[in-house]
Amino acid sequence: MKKNFLKRFRFRNIRFRERMLLIYIIGGIIPFLLAILYSNARSRTIMLDQTKEAEMEEIALISSSISQSMRVAEQASDHIYGDEEVRQIVSRLKNKEYKSQEDFERDCRKMDFIDEYLDYFQENIADIIIYVENSDRTSNRYITFVDSDTIKAKHWYNYTASYEGNVYWSYDIDKRSGQKTMQMTRCIPNEKGGMLGILQIVLEMNEFTGKLSKREEGTAILSGNDEAIVRNFPIGKTEKHIIGKLKDFKREEDSLLMNFWTQRHLLTYQRIYGRSGMEYYTVASIQNYRNIMSNVSRTNFVSLTTVAVGLVISIGLILFFSILFENRIQKLFQQMHRVATGEYEKVEPLEGTDEVGLIFGELEQMMKEIQVLTEQVVQEQVQKERLHTRQKEVEFKMLADQINPHFIYNTLETIRMKAKMNRQPEIEELVKMLAKIMRRNIQAGPQMVTLSSELELTENYLVIQKYRFGDRIISSMTVDERVDLDCMVLPLIMQPFVENAFVHGLEFVDGRGALGIHVMQEEEEIHIMIEDNGVGIDSESLAKIQKDLREGASTDSRHVGINNVNQRIRIKYGSEYGVAMDSQVGKGTRITLCFPVNYID
Repeated sequence: MKKNFLKRFRFRNIRFRERMLLIYIIGGIIPFLLAILYSNARSRTIMLDQTKEAEMEEIALISSSISQSMRVAEQASDHIYGDEEVRQIVSRLKNKEYKSQEDFERDCRKMDFIDEYLDYFQENIADIIIYVENSDRTSNRYITFVDSDTIKAKHWYNYTASYEGNVYWSYDIDKRSGQKTMQMTRCIPNEKGGMLGILQIVLEMNEFTGKLSKREEGTAILSGNDEAIVRNFPIGKTEKHIIGKLKDFKREEDSLLMNFWTQRHLLTYQRIYGRSGMEYYTVASIQNYRNIMSNVSRTNFVSLTTVAVGLVISIGLILFFSILFENRIQKLFQQMHRVATGEYEKVEPLEGTDEVGLIFGELEQMMKEIQVLTEQVVQEQVQKERLHTRQKEVEFKMLADQINPHFIYNTLETIRMKAKMNRQPEIEELVKMLAKIMRRNIQAGPQMVTLSSELELTENYLVIQKYRFGDRIISSMTVDERVDLDCMVLPLIMQPFVENAFVHGLEFVDGRGALGIHVMQEEEEIHIMIEDNGVGIDSESLAKIQKDLREGASTDSRHVGINNVNQRIRIKYGSEYGVAMDSQVGKGTRITLCFPVNYID
């Protein structure tokens, strides 16, 4: 049962109509739907990233404005805090040294510079007040007397008293508006370390309130304990939960998604620190993730609806045309069956110039040609014989037209002489070197050659490369005096490594490349070292090559020349000789060939 089911759904057994639909689904609908899903996910990611970036910039602008006002308030507090005359007036008030109200008011007039601060910094500072614990005077414009526990019970009062003159940032309730305000307080100490009074500078909140009211996103300015000072949205259970998490974040600014039950919100915040670095305010915005993605969802819905309509229409058109085509194929099958059974008189013509019509035309032609089939077979045999004869002629002509090596050498010599006559020494020398290399490579066989001829072949190759690379690659060859240049060596053992140095190492070097060849003789052994400063070989590939060289195994196709020379030396002289390789990525590669001198076979 299972085999029949699988056989039924083999592609070759699917009818044309179903096959067209299957191709359309596999090749069209599925990739398109995957692209839509990817585009949808990508657009959501892009929208979220853009929202994060824009929100961070908006929060940064509000934070910058708050930070500027805080710096202004701290600088104003420095002037008032350091004013000795203010300190003396506060000290006399604290110690109740004024005998008359007129003396007190006369000294207070010396503090009218505070009004100048308020006028000059009216965009940043709303009020400046000095609190003094004294009950025998009436509070005025600059001095507020603490005559009850109401002010002393406030959270900022005791903190400021314990800060020993340092700046303390907090918030308070404005008596006139009843709104929360951001403020800076600072203890004014006496000479013995006690407290004379507390300086309070209240920031102007209208600018911050205005900026928040213009924003559509829910934004709030929070104190260090996450108490909302200014906000433009109601704080519900979700918002309260998210704000409560702010103090757990170690980063000073961030934009991240947070989950609360089934809802997701984008929280963007930035902290603003006071001078002490201990207290801070936080500007935070909370956006519903669903609202951020609403535009993307609407756009995707419209796109998917349009695509769905297009898919339905296209499927209908495919079904319509596939039915028409399938009917024509069915008629063609009937005519072919009649031809196969010899019922030529029942064959009915098919009109049209489509593929089915063309096939039927071929079918008609086949019917006419069946009558002369025997004659065609004979002619085909004759044609085959003629073709075979022509092939032999072509093969003979190809053998006759082959260019022998002497013709190549003569041609290269003609080119060299022509270059010499035209005073082209570089071309002359290049052709000369090429001819020598070709003659040597063609003539190379199992017979041994002198070491000097092998070095000469390498020098010729280096001359050609010199013309190719110019000064970008410098090559040199040194031969020790003790080296026996007449000793017999295997042919073509150096040139493959020199070629590898250029092709795999030096061509890709940034800057000047260098290739050095050093021939040495140690007792009865010849050592040839070929070293370059090319790109080198990574450690994994190098280890594989070195293992193959030690074991005499075959390396991959890129190192067939290395393996060939190594095996030839080992077979000729023994396993203790051969090729050694060392390389470092970015530093270059060193090849060392070792074989005996005056080897007797």
